[in-house]
Amino acid sequence: MLEWELKKFKKMFPNLKHEVEGTKIPTILDHFEKCKSDGDALELIDFFEKNGEISVEMANYLRKNISKYRELFGTRTEGEYERRGII
Repeated sequence: MLEWELKKFKKMFPNLKHEVEGTKIPTILDHFEKCKSDGDALELIDFFEKNGEISVEMANYLRKNISKYRELFGTRTEGEYERRGII
């Protein structure tokens, strides 16, 4: 594979460099944006906890304080992950 100098690559392809370096993995809060109710959010919390993506302490905190995150529910539409740079 052809090796590039970072400065040259950045100058020639600034958006591509940003895309390659700027991706992030969605967190549970990103997923809350797709929820429609507390029940959906609780299912997500259980799923993330079961798969080890959040700690037991974090899961318990989110369950107790679900009302603080209701304003996130339903705020994301289809394709918004890509637009926000989340894979």
